[in-house]
Amino acid sequence: MQQNLRYSITLNEAQLDYLSDEQQDILRMKCFKTFLQMAIPEENKVYGKNFSAVLQPGQFMASKVDLARLWECNRKTATRIIHEFNQLGILRSEPSNRTTIHTLICLSVWFTDRGMIRSRFFVSNPEVEPIVKPVRTAKRVPPEKDVSPLKSGSPIRADPGGTQ
Repeated sequence: MQQNLRYSITLNEAQLDYLSDEQQDILRMKCFKTFLQMAIPEENKVYGKNFSAVLQPGQFMASKVDLARLWECNRKTATRIIHEFNQLGILRSEPSNRTTIHTLICLSVWFTDRGMIRSRFFVSNPEVEPIVKPVRTAKRVPPEKDVSPLKSGSPIRADPGGTQ
């Protein structure tokens, strides 16, 4: 781990709004920080069970299961976060046979004690797709059909003949 590591990142308004929205089920800034910390500043060959890969500066390898465990959420939430980061142009994910290689495309430079390290994957003005949130219809109580409430104090009488 490098001492005195600093990052240079570029985010547009939509990306910043997305990351700073604290009203969601998971803190997106926490996820982003995890991605920054996992991205390697130097080329590195990694090995896993029955595979290997060469990671370039700005990349990291993590499965959805690993990220869900790190973020203390379920796998569906981790999958959604990864998808949304990809949609917004913050991250690019490429699945392989055993894991996924993620690339931070908003990260341009690391500053270390030894100097500056550039990321060749940096995209200064990525195309951003808007995040479409699902529309949930509220269940109506009482039901939609017209049901008149009973007046308090009025007795309910049985009408055996069906006439009133």
